[in-house]
Amino acid sequence: MKVPFLLPALLFSTTLAAQIGDDAMLAELSNTILTDRPALSAFDLAVLKAPNSAAPWYERAEDRAAKGDTEGAIQDLDRVSKLEPLDTYAMLLRAQVHKQNGNDQMATNELYRIVGLQPKGPIAEEAMLELGRLAMDRNELPSALEHFSRLVNIAPYNALAWCERGRAYAALLNDESAINDLQKALDLDPELDQAYANLAAIYFRQGRKQEGCFALHQAHDLGDRSVERLLLVHCE
Repeated sequence: MKVPFLLPALLFSTTLAAQIGDDAMLAELSNTILTDRPALSAFDLAVLKAPNSAAPWYERAEDRAAKGDTEGAIQDLDRVSKLEPLDTYAMLLRAQVHKQNGNDQMATNELYRIVGLQPKGPIAEEAMLELGRLAMDRNELPSALEHFSRLVNIAPYNALAWCERGRAYAALLNDESAINDLQKALDLDPELDQAYANLAAIYFRQGRKQEGCFALHQAHDLGDRSVERLLLVHCE
């Protein structure tokens, strides 16, 4: 670290100590300033400028999570929770970071907290979608179906809700309900490639090759490159 940078930084942190009077916050800010970095980011500067506002901490947490700095993201979200204890968007981001770290139970706890605080609206829809997906990942199919059904009930306009419930029905081998839900998803969003991919899997299982290949081609044309191998195996 170059000395010319260190001295102004120390002077600046001393000034902050007189202004803020929060030892924990001062430690965080001093650490940010004195860390050996090429330069402070715009997010760091925003936090320094408004340390008592939740917004810059949340925005830096988003940036850190996107860059894979999950520990730093959680630290910033801890600050948000102190400033805004009922911020459900921060809870959702925390759940996503926990999931990114493989901490599914901690992610689930955050998501349940969101739904308890806000049972309807966009944030609740996202939380229920994630709860269902986590349950699917754990092969807890009845629980996943329950979450997706609740989501469909509060957001019948949500194509992803129908698609994911269709996926859950398919995993439970309830093909008729799965096809109905996936077709409903496509009625709401004709460009939902994953709905076509899930339909294809059901059709092939039922021996309906022509319909399966059509669904695979639709998914591929909409940008799903993951189906290319299936197209080669089943449809060429």
